[in-house]
Amino acid sequence: MSAYQRMGQGMKRIAIGLAVLLAGWAAPAAAMTFMKVDHVCPVGGERFSAQEMGSGTAFGHFLDGRLHGAIQSPWPLVSCPGNGFVIYKRDYSADEIKRLTAVVESDDYQRMRGRETSYWLLARLLEAADAPPQERAGALQRATWQASPAQYPAYVQAAATAFARQCPDAADPAARDEAWLYCQMLLGEWERRLSRFDSARTRFQRLQTLPQQLVLGEDRARAQRQYVAEIEQQLQLIADGNALNVMAVDANAPVGREGADGVSRTGQHGDAAAAAAAQAAADTAVSAADAAASAAAAAADATIDAAAQAADASEQALREQGR
Repeated sequence: MSAYQRMGQGMKRIAIGLAVLLAGWAAPAAAMTFMKVDHVCPVGGERFSAQEMGSGTAFGHFLDGRLHGAIQSPWPLVSCPGNGFVIYKRDYSADEIKRLTAVVESDDYQRMRGRETSYWLLARLLEAADAPPQERAGALQRATWQASPAQYPAYVQAAATAFARQCPDAADPAARDEAWLYCQMLLGEWERRLSRFDSARTRFQRLQTLPQQLVLGEDRARAQRQYVAEIEQQLQLIADGNALNVMAVDANAPVGREGADGVSRTGQHGDAAAAAAAQAAADTAVSAADAAASAAAAAADATIDAAAQAADASEQALREQGR
C-alpha cells in the first residue's frame, strides 16, 4: 500500500478523504472513460439512463483537496431529470425514502435546483436522511470545489463549520491523529482562501511540528514529508498575501524534477516571476483538463454520475484518490 493510499484510508472514518498526491511521475497515460447506466429514481420511480464517468486519472491535487488531471473532481453526481433527486448510493431504507421524498418535493429544494451545485444539494439530502455528520462534511467540501465566486464564501463557511466539529482546535492531544491534522489543514486552507491570513498563519504555525507526531504507520516518512511541505507552502502563500486556489507541491518528486505545481524541488520558492509563471502553467493545465472533461461529457450526451462510488460518501472519496 502506498503512502497516499494509507493516508486516504486514515481519513475514511470522518469521510472527507485525504487529498494527497498520486504517483504522478509513474502514472499511466491520462484516461477518462464513460459508461451508460440505467437508473430507477429512488424518489418517484422515474426510469432514465445516463452516460457516467467510469474512470479518470489524477496527477496531483490542489491544497483544498480537489484533484487535477484527466478526471472530473469532484466525482460527478447524477440527478433524476424530473425531480432533481441526487442519487448518492444504491440502497435506501423505507425511512430514508420517506425523509428524502419530503425534501425533494418541497418548494425550497426545487428552487435550489436552479441555483446550487449538486454536492450542495447532496449535503441537504444527507442532512434530511440523518446521515453521519462526517458524510455531510465531505459533501460540503466537494461543493466548495464546484462553487462559483459568488457562492464560494457561503459554501466555505458551511464546510468549515461542519469540519470544525470533526476536528476542534481544543481537541485533547491524546485524541488527535492524522485525520484531525488533515481536517485542521483544510480549515487553514479555507481561512487563507478567504484572506483571513492572520488566522491561517496562526493555525499552520501551530501545525508545523505535528506531522511527525500524528502521521504514523506504513510509508509514514513519505506522508510526513507531504504534510510538512504543504504546511510550508501554505505559510509562504500567506506571507505573500496569496488567496488564490493553488496546486500542492509534491514533496516526494525526484530532486531536480518538477512537481505537480510545476515548481522544481531544488528551487521551490524561487523569485516571484518564476512562481507566477509556474502557477500560470498549472492553471492552464487544469483548465485544459476541465475543458477536456466537459467536451467528453458533451460528446457522450451525458448526465454525469457517481454511481460507481454509491456505497457512501467516504467510499467515493477513496475511489477518487485511488485512480
